[in-house]
Amino acid sequence: MRDARQLINIIVLTWKNYGLYPEEHESTIKSVENLVAAFGKFLTKHGDLRLTVDKDRLTYKSEIVHSVSPAAPSEDITALLYRDGIKWIEFQEGLSIAEISSFLKIAHKYRLFAEETEGDIVTALMDEELEHIDFKAVDVYWQDLMLIDFSQLPPPALQPEKVVDQNETDESQQPAESGSQETYTRSIADPSIREDRLELSDTEYQSLQQMVDEEERWDITEDLIELLMIILNNQTEKEKITSVLGFISDLAVETIKLEKFELLLKLFQSLSKFLSPETSTEQEWKSRLIERFFHDLSRPEIFKLISEKLLQEQTRERINLEALEKTLHYFSPEVIHFLMPVVTRSSSHEIQTLVLRVIVQLSQRDIGPLETIAEQHSQETGDTLMAVLNGLQGDRVNKILFKMCEHPSHKVRRKAVNELVKRDPQYVQKLFSLIDDPSQEIRDFILTAFAKQRSRVLESLLLNYLEENSSQRDITHILGCYRALGSCGSDRAVPFLRKMLLHRGWNRSLGLGKPIFREGAAAALALLDTPEAKGVLQEASKSRFKVIRQAVERTKPDSAFSGGKF
Repeated sequence: MRDARQLINIIVLTWKNYGLYPEEHESTIKSVENLVAAFGKFLTKHGDLRLTVDKDRLTYKSEIVHSVSPAAPSEDITALLYRDGIKWIEFQEGLSIAEISSFLKIAHKYRLFAEETEGDIVTALMDEELEHIDFKAVDVYWQDLMLIDFSQLPPPALQPEKVVDQNETDESQQPAESGSQETYTRSIADPSIREDRLELSDTEYQSLQQMVDEEERWDITEDLIELLMIILNNQTEKEKITSVLGFISDLAVETIKLEKFELLLKLFQSLSKFLSPETSTEQEWKSRLIERFFHDLSRPEIFKLISEKLLQEQTRERINLEALEKTLHYFSPEVIHFLMPVVTRSSSHEIQTLVLRVIVQLSQRDIGPLETIAEQHSQETGDTLMAVLNGLQGDRVNKILFKMCEHPSHKVRRKAVNELVKRDPQYVQKLFSLIDDPSQEIRDFILTAFAKQRSRVLESLLLNYLEENSSQRDITHILGCYRALGSCGSDRAVPFLRKMLLHRGWNRSLGLGKPIFREGAAAALALLDTPEAKGVLQEASKSRFKVIRQAVERTKPDSAFSGGKF
């Protein structure tokens, strides 16, 4: 039945568009050729196509294959055939393009009904004598009249004293069994028929519901896509192009609901050809309409639908993920706002990876949505955003990374710092404020990054920091700052380090005091490894104060301090 429905869809669409152009126009010829090809494919596979025509539907082998839209019943080819009394029409193997053209020409000629119209489609088809199109017609005057059930007429000799209850159903009053010469058709308008007999049984209701569901699961085909592209390519009126794109938009939504992403991808690929840089100046207006089409299609309700499907457990088993991913690339970057939550909520690593790739791809077209998302402070959003930013480059991306260094989550801050330093070690100078970060892990990372380069800027920053924080009691942090100074500094730091190592004032009020700053200064001098720094260490090693000599001893390779981690 699916093949029949698809063929009917093509017939209906071709009929609707027939007459937009002259018969010899390329668009008309191409659309008829496509219809003939569709007929050829169907007839070869299934044989003759006989369609039974009812007032509001076409049936094939007792199954509904096309229903008239309630919104415009008179504009449907079914209404045209029914109006002129055609009970069934059959398209047979061997059907030619000339016969199809004749049929479409006749159907188009009589599509508008008027009293002054001479002839009808039945007469025209009979006159044309089409070899491979057969049909049966009846007098249209009789086909809609109510049927009279003569079996229910009262008998001529009915006794007046006998009262007949019309609600009673006597076996003698029932219609004759099938095959009897007294078989009549009863009208449903007959008042003697009880209403309960008109109710559908469960089986009948399920059968009817199945037919409705199948009709609602209407699917587009490659032939239909090709026909739509032909119309777009040859159409020169803006209003008609807009109308076709509106039709395509509805098709796209239905295809998403049916999870037919392979077909949706083919549809988008066909449309994208109109966006080629090689598009002529005369066609630029059409390209702008199609760009607007993709932008308008990226609306919340559609991506809520797509997001729901991505979050379903069986999604990766049911649909072509590769086609889905390629399809998502055609939408506006604004959909990034709807895709980000999928990464945090999906339990499928495959889906998460797919969506992240799509977000990166869309962000390369417009980084704006990520800049907005960076204002959010949840850890889940921050982690997802970092995964995206790691795949992007550019000044605006780096600006977002610096902003993420202020994120409430220390895990997000750590990832941002690490990514920035990996991109450019010089960025560490702009991250100096993180030397006081609440997370020891981040403080340690920053100090380690300082220690990997000689920099007068970092040297000055560390000197000022140590001078202003002489009362700092975090031993590990203080020692780390001194070691970083020794690794990134120069002889400009020696005077300050000499004072910290050899100055006696520290111990006058507290006896021997805590040797943290002396030990830090000695370690920094050892890491500077310049003649001037070595001279200060030599002087300190001969000091008469034991606390100073101990500070120098701790800088030697076999000391506990020298192997410590900051």
